[in-house]
Amino acid sequence: MLEIIFFTSNRTKTQHAQYLVRNYSVKISNFREKTYHANYDEPRINDRARLLKESLESAKDKAVSAGLGVNQPFIFEDTSVIIDALSSKDSEYPGTDIKYWMRETDFETIDFQLFFNHNNRNVIVRSDLVLYLPTIPPYEFYFSSYTKGRITEVVNNELKTNPIYPWLDNKTFNKWFCPDSESSVISELPIEIADKYDFRKGAFEDLLSFLHSNDLVSLKNFQKQVKRDELLSSCLHIVVGLSCTGKTTIADYLVERCSFLHIEASDFMHLIYLETHGEKSDIKIGDFAQRILNERPILVAERVLDFLEQYNWSNVIITGFRKSEEVDFICKNYLTSGDVKIININAEVDVRIKRKQIRNRSETASSIEGFHERDNRELSMGLNDLKHRDDVINIDNNRHLNDYYDEYLERTINFDLDVEAVEKVDLNGDKQRLYDLVVLTLYRLKTDGEKSTYLSTGQICSNLNNFFKCEKPKFRENIGRLLNKKFDVFFEVEFDTKNRRKNYRLSNTGVGYAKLLLKKYRFQ
Repeated sequence: MLEIIFFTSNRTKTQHAQYLVRNYSVKISNFREKTYHANYDEPRINDRARLLKESLESAKDKAVSAGLGVNQPFIFEDTSVIIDALSSKDSEYPGTDIKYWMRETDFETIDFQLFFNHNNRNVIVRSDLVLYLPTIPPYEFYFSSYTKGRITEVVNNELKTNPIYPWLDNKTFNKWFCPDSESSVISELPIEIADKYDFRKGAFEDLLSFLHSNDLVSLKNFQKQVKRDELLSSCLHIVVGLSCTGKTTIADYLVERCSFLHIEASDFMHLIYLETHGEKSDIKIGDFAQRILNERPILVAERVLDFLEQYNWSNVIITGFRKSEEVDFICKNYLTSGDVKIININAEVDVRIKRKQIRNRSETASSIEGFHERDNRELSMGLNDLKHRDDVINIDNNRHLNDYYDEYLERTINFDLDVEAVEKVDLNGDKQRLYDLVVLTLYRLKTDGEKSTYLSTGQICSNLNNFFKCEKPKFRENIGRLLNKKFDVFFEVEFDTKNRRKNYRLSNTGVGYAKLLLKKYRFQ
């Protein structure tokens, strides 16, 4: 798959680009995912041709200094706005200065200016996309597109950023821009209508057409299948159920006893949320998840399938799916030579509430109302339909753990299954990859319950060096680069507002991976 680096410090632009190329075999990666080097220098000038040329030269220099490789293609994009009443033949207003203009201008000011210019509210929003492709002369390719419309007459001060499509926001010019033939600003439109007026869409379509004509990309085959041909047998368990029924408990048991790989679907939902909005967003993850499952119901399942392909493990347990579409997608595309079982775990509500209170020791019984709200939300997301499927095995978990384990094994496990062979190697802190050492450090520091402490990169580094006694100590900067480049499904992230830094702990999927590492390494 072709990878294109996107030079931008704007997370939303990256998300938008990834959405626009979603049907093609191309990966858009943000520049900061690859390196800690500075982004390209964008001159603040209103001469578009000169701005693009100077930006391109700066981006080429940054790509070389970052060591991205001589054949690495990259893109950058510049947005401009032309307000008809305030522009002239020789000068676009605000033109390429739109990013800074939006920071300095309020709606009342621009509305007042337009009123005294015959209330001419016509406007054009333009996108200029530059591709650097060092394998095909002349190496530099330019694509552009635009959308016509008008500036709204009535601003919506209650407008909120679309949680799934964050470029339809309440911050950029989109909050004031009404496309032709529409009575609402583009940020208020449903995505299928907003797509018709997407000012970047045409430029990216031309880019994809160019890449396709040069045999660099192709349309995706959505019938992707992942299988383990080399295994004699393998199995997949998909475990669903309400909160605190015992999904993670049984997954941990299967990891320990049968070397299953545990994947928690909600970790991938959190990952998509972080990639979309970052760790500082005030958008609630519950609202985001509900919108995703309603509008793009297999998005999480697609990410899970990519993960399964990457780690290529034999016996897998997936917990936390909410919709039948997710389960059906995995069952269709993840091919095993053994059993695929869908299991719903039931438990009485008072038993689950008690478990929740034990798990969250700092919480009180006042959270019971929120517990019921969460149940209703999860059931409405699709869990109610999922748990009543004809192919689901229902298992109760109201008694002692050993009873739960015994019933689960009796009803789901064929003990002729092959357990993934784990070759033991000595753990050498100086030779093992830093990634595994960080995972093991966070696992060793993990406490009981969902209130496990988030740790800074400095705290992780200090504990890692103490645990593994490296001859050459690891440095906080290296751990920071590892964890800060991009969000990772193995790590939960929390922003520490007091110290203005990201802190980390293991996700449930990360815990499952750590337990498999413990089976792999011999500790001296």
